[in-house]
Amino acid sequence: MLARLFFIIVGSGFGYLIAEDDLIEVNRIVARINDRVITWGEIELAMEKLNFSEKEKLQRAREFVDGKIDRLLSQIAFKEKGMELPETYVEQEYSNKLMSDFNGDRRLFREVLQSNGQSTLEYKEQLKEDIIHMHMLAQRKRSGDEISPQSVEDYYQQNKSDFRVGKRVKLSEIVFSGDKNESGALNSAAQKVYALIQGGSDFEELASQNGQSPFIKNSGSWGFFVSQDEIRNDQIRDIAFKLNEGVSSKPFAVNLLERKPDGSVASSGNIAWYILKADKIEPAKNLPINEVRSEIEGILARKSELNDQRRWLSRQKRDAYVEVNLPD
Repeated sequence: MLARLFFIIVGSGFGYLIAEDDLIEVNRIVARINDRVITWGEIELAMEKLNFSEKEKLQRAREFVDGKIDRLLSQIAFKEKGMELPETYVEQEYSNKLMSDFNGDRRLFREVLQSNGQSTLEYKEQLKEDIIHMHMLAQRKRSGDEISPQSVEDYYQQNKSDFRVGKRVKLSEIVFSGDKNESGALNSAAQKVYALIQGGSDFEELASQNGQSPFIKNSGSWGFFVSQDEIRNDQIRDIAFKLNEGVSSKPFAVNLLERKPDGSVASSGNIAWYILKADKIEPAKNLPINEVRSEIEGILARKSELNDQRRWLSRQKRDAYVEVNLPD
């Protein structure tokens, strides 16, 4: 039984993982695929990059071996079809990764590779395997198959909770904003307008004539429904979703934030006094099937593609010689 792994002994071309009860040779072959082999060291190294605990490594070893087998089977099938991957393709993908993940910083990239125990050449070889594997799986996509209306209906009925939307509110606002030192005057202006609202004055008319809301030209209306998740400010969200339809809130203050040049968010030194009105409320509901049909068709198509890919890999395993011999 593999237990806790403590350290690695390397010497004379052999390596061992020391467990509580066992010595596990790093170069031990844990799987054979035709004339290709997978060693325990390869699997251990792959898991090491993900910072798994020693217990997690032991638990997930089979998962990593299966993944490596699938990748090797893709390489074999790729070669059997007489296909080749131009080096320019790999170099272009390498450059794309360098830019997207490291902003073109080659030195940082090399440092990260070194910390993972990987050379640039080894990384490019891994990248080549990734490209080939994804290409072979992509060939398994179901291009002409149709998703039946009945399968869409069945999926919808079995997964209705996935198509439930929470309560949504359509809001209007009147906002008085300025420097925090002006908070008293801003509050007074908001209170006067609120008194007019309470006296029966039209909210939309007041919103088009008072304050500094970005929606002032639209009579204060946001113009769309929002869910709780779509309102980032806690105060605005809490008050908005406690309002009854057609009711306005009392004036309340919100400290305004701004994004600094370094990307951080901090106080801007400004404050805003808000009056919100819930113009219309949509209660939580299940979306009707006609609104989610295309989404369900996409889900079922992806499931179908995945099943095709799995069947293809199963056939590759059946046609190849595959032996797995993980440590007990």
